[in-house]
Amino acid sequence: MYLDLLVEGYVDEAVAKRLLQECGHEVGVTFGKKGWNYIEQKINAFDRSCGAQGLFTLVDCMDTGKACAVEVVNDWLPQPGIAHVFRVVVREIESWILADRTGIASFLSVPLSKVPLAPDSLADPKQALIGLARTSRSKRVREDLVPRPGYAAVEGALYATEIVRFVNEQWNPVEAKLQSDSLNRCINRLTQLPR
Repeated sequence: MYLDLLVEGYVDEAVAKRLLQECGHEVGVTFGKKGWNYIEQKINAFDRSCGAQGLFTLVDCMDTGKACAVEVVNDWLPQPGIAHVFRVVVREIESWILADRTGIASFLSVPLSKVPLAPDSLADPKQALIGLARTSRSKRVREDLVPRPGYAAVEGALYATEIVRFVNEQWNPVEAKLQSDSLNRCINRLTQLPR
């Protein structure tokens, strides 16, 4: 199936594309990349316009301020169109990235034992990932992903670029879904669509 994307940002776009490819679908046009507020404001219009062509929407639960994914869906779009896959990531996209424990340990040059076993339960998965990068044996990883001391940034200057590179080149969704129920449900939904 051919699906357009509606996502919060560049990392979410990379994950969405990777998942569609993994599940045998074609990737269409990407919309959004303007944060969760944009998706909340526009999701109904995108849902109405997707028709027979598919739409894959991803939003991070913790960004919305809602208590759980079900609350986001019920509030924003309780009855998505038949060709619209609307998934709320528990808790944020970094949960799914961290769920490929072997891959992220290798990418960050950290011991596998340091990578969390239950990424969906982390309070702030992005900060957990940055915390792992802070302990990396690689100076380049530390410089690219970790914010510089004394600056207001919450991530390193090349954080998004490097995480997108990881998703494109190394991230293994099949392994990751074993550690993230949220990701597993998303993949199951995508595989139910006609190819």
